[in-house]
Amino acid sequence: MRGGAQNLTERFEQYSALLNRPWPKGIALSYPGKRMILAAIVLFCLAVALGLFLVVLGVRYRRGSRGLAAVHAGVALLGLSLLGVQIYRGATHVLYNDAALLFVLALSGGLVLLAVRSGDQEKASPPSMIGVSLHAAMGLVALLLLVLGYARP
Repeated sequence: MRGGAQNLTERFEQYSALLNRPWPKGIALSYPGKRMILAAIVLFCLAVALGLFLVVLGVRYRRGSRGLAAVHAGVALLGLSLLGVQIYRGATHVLYNDAALLFVLALSGGLVLLAVRSGDQEKASPPSMIGVSLHAAMGLVALLLLVLGYARP
């Protein structure tokens, strides 16, 4: 019985030694900046999913949801703020800067879409699909640049 407990103690020490050693250099999550970029990527992917749902509501059912649009904008703003904090902290990949610029342009396009939607009080039709397409294209290209910057060291 004593030998089994000692064997378990040895295994525990081996596993804890494995957990306490530093990450290899190839692992992307080895420093906090990469974690913040990954969190921004996840938030932007959630914003894309919500945006696609808004497009389906607009095209298929000819209506929108202000609450869902607010959540879409809030998630995207949170992702943009995480990206901005990471950029202003220090030297980053140039693709992060390009992605941030495109996200700001997509944000301004989203504000224009909101203004068009809010200005049309008598008829609650969704904004033009050309504006929505430009907004979505800028956001998707920015997300692609962000993922490429994350994947390349």
